[in-house]
Amino acid sequence: MKRFTLFALAIAAGAVTAAPKADIAKGKEIVTNICAACHAADGNSGIAMYPKLAAQHEYYIFTQTKDIKEGKRTTGASAAMAPMVAALSDQDIRNVAAFYSTQFPKEGETNPKDNAELGTKIYRGGLAAKNIPACMSCHGPSGAGMPGGGTDIIAYPRLGGQHKAYIVEQMKAYRSGQRQNPIMVDIASRLSDDELDAVANFIQGLH
Repeated sequence: MKRFTLFALAIAAGAVTAAPKADIAKGKEIVTNICAACHAADGNSGIAMYPKLAAQHEYYIFTQTKDIKEGKRTTGASAAMAPMVAALSDQDIRNVAAFYSTQFPKEGETNPKDNAELGTKIYRGGLAAKNIPACMSCHGPSGAGMPGGGTDIIAYPRLGGQHKAYIVEQMKAYRSGQRQNPIMVDIASRLSDDELDAVANFIQGLH
């Protein structure tokens, strides 16, 4: 009886803390009215300063948008985005995240003249001399990212096909301490501008 009671309590607790289910149709409506101007209706933004969101992990979009809304993330175009999402509820943001996560990502293009060989080396194998690990060890061979430990917490976001300029900007934000993530701050601080530019160029064409 005691074992059954504990199990029932655990189930009840899970029911209380579980996130509400996302409504993709409502997410699409919000995207059409608010998000599409910058990120495109299908998440394949054509403007380098705004990240591509198609097929990005749902929880990652949710947490980053919440951080921008709450003033915890202020880099890049966050200042412009903050008033756009100020009136959105957590459920609205969850709905938008779910919609964008289901969209098909369009391929970008690596510039073969822009240190493509070095970029490939850094992403696939890292730089042993500088103790920099391969980007794919966390973000995956195709840049699809990886979930954290089987939970809904997305540890490593999708990178494949992302705008080169956006990646460079965010890595420099980690380097300067404007964005906080112990792993990324450490890696960004040891990459030269040329190395960063090269790996971002490679990621832009990754799929």
